[in-house]
Amino acid sequence: GIIFYLGGNGLGLIAAPSDQSYAATWGCYGTNINGANDRSIGTGAQNTIDIENGCTTPGTAADLCANLTLGGYSDWFLPSKGELNKMYMNIGQGNALGLGNIGGFANNWYWSSTEDGPNYAWMQEFSYGNQYYYRKSHDFLYVRADRAF
Repeated sequence: GIIFYLGGNGLGLIAAPSDQSYAATWGCYGTNINGANDRSIGTGAQNTIDIENGCTTPGTAADLCANLTLGGYSDWFLPSKGELNKMYMNIGQGNALGLGNIGGFANNWYWSSTEDGPNYAWMQEFSYGNQYYYRKSHDFLYVRADRAF
């Protein structure tokens, strides 16, 4: 994977080297997922656990990440809104570190694990860095997993 965050609190985050999907739904439209609304860096893993516990639909964005085994690791998760923005800024088109798009992100929208009520979840646009919430039922969004170390 690609390291995209090193926090002063000892938290480090790695992005998967490629997308897990380019057409996944967030899942469970109309269902409020208890606990899956954290936006901060470091909360994607718990959001993903909460989504998996509250939404048993297979093949959703969180499900793809939670069931991913890559590079010998099986502790991948769907990034929170804050984590996804760090990906954009540091290894995507945000280019804050001067590395360019070393993550190979598409100029498209990516799901975060941050829910915004029963019908919406947050997403990150990787062309210009915008974040919006959108209907969880839409399936035109990309998915990129991350993991902590």
